[in-house]
Amino acid sequence: MAPKTTDPRTGEPKYPRFVAFFGPDGAGKSTQALLLIGFLRANGLKVKQAWVRSVHTFAFLLWNIFARLNLCRNASGLPLHLRKGFAISYLNESPYGVVSPINLTPPVLKGPISKLMWATIEVISILPVVLLQVYVPLFLKYSVVAERYIIDSIVSIAYFLNDETFVNGRLANLLLSFVPKGTIFVFIDADYSTIFNRRGEEAGPSEYTDFHRKSYARMKEIVHAYRIDTTKCSIEEAHEKVLSLIQKVVDQKPKESLPHVQSLE
Repeated sequence: MAPKTTDPRTGEPKYPRFVAFFGPDGAGKSTQALLLIGFLRANGLKVKQAWVRSVHTFAFLLWNIFARLNLCRNASGLPLHLRKGFAISYLNESPYGVVSPINLTPPVLKGPISKLMWATIEVISILPVVLLQVYVPLFLKYSVVAERYIIDSIVSIAYFLNDETFVNGRLANLLLSFVPKGTIFVFIDADYSTIFNRRGEEAGPSEYTDFHRKSYARMKEIVHAYRIDTTKCSIEEAHEKVLSLIQKVVDQKPKESLPHVQSLE
């Protein structure tokens, strides 16, 4: 059932303030975000699309400077230039494999202290992007649908540092404090074989997807997200599930908290 955009009792607007999708690449986040945006706009709502990822941040700029100065190193310690447009946290080597970016940075960024330094840079870099892409539109009375948001940033940093515990750490909690009240989180998931069938070699190695899925599952519990598994679910079926859960949330009384974690499979 599609969510109502007006309250039948008062005629006042009734809509999701902020919906944030997260999940592994290839699970269907972009598709579901665009479908939801299209639905809300078709029903007369003002909607902004948000996309918060490392390529928008100062940390990514630093990374590119490292690459241009020939400071990045591969697993063998040899200089390595990152390809233009690098936006994912693994690199293709021969043989094909996964390399944590922390191993590709200058020697000064090695060890626990350096990892904390870089994670702090990442967190600080993300905050202006969140302000511009989410809080400003919300202030202007837009509904916001995020294809990627803070959850994806936390998981990306965890992978970057090769540290699964990062998602439960203080810096992750700091980022989560910038999540707007009443946010509806939707975890779009799929198994690796499905993702590989959809994306081919762009899916990357299974270790990359497995790390992200495991971390996303932890974040699901932390933020009380809804999970939709698209492994055996068509695009249309997944879209109906998204609309159904939004209907469920917007029908709640304003002062009620979000429901407990659910799985819409």
